[in-house]
Amino acid sequence: MNQIHTFDGIPLKVGIAANLRRRLTQHGRSLQSKLKPIANCAVSDPHHLVSKQSILAKHLYFDRSLTEDYDLETEVGRQNFLAHQTYLLVTYTDTRDEALRLEKIAEAFDIWRYQGRVKIIEG
Repeated sequence: MNQIHTFDGIPLKVGIAANLRRRLTQHGRSLQSKLKPIANCAVSDPHHLVSKQSILAKHLYFDRSLTEDYDLETEVGRQNFLAHQTYLLVTYTDTRDEALRLEKIAEAFDIWRYQGRVKIIEG
């Protein structure tokens, strides 16, 4: 299980990954091209987008209250914010089921700024 926090102490996201390096790379790339609008919906908040890579990227894109020092509407701004203003806590588990259980417990506390799963879409 991995947890992403800001240095200011804001818990952003909790999740799991079989390949942590690949998952963190997906979060760090924060590509707009991987954000797809839901059909027939004006894009005005994160719930109007489906992410092919990282829900962290889509939520950061809309989060105007998190930072004034980084433009989170740009890929470079989000990448720099993640690289310079956040840290990662990793909890290793023996099985994926155990990681999922821990993730559900963590999300049940409702302290994470962004929750949910990436929905895989074709295209």
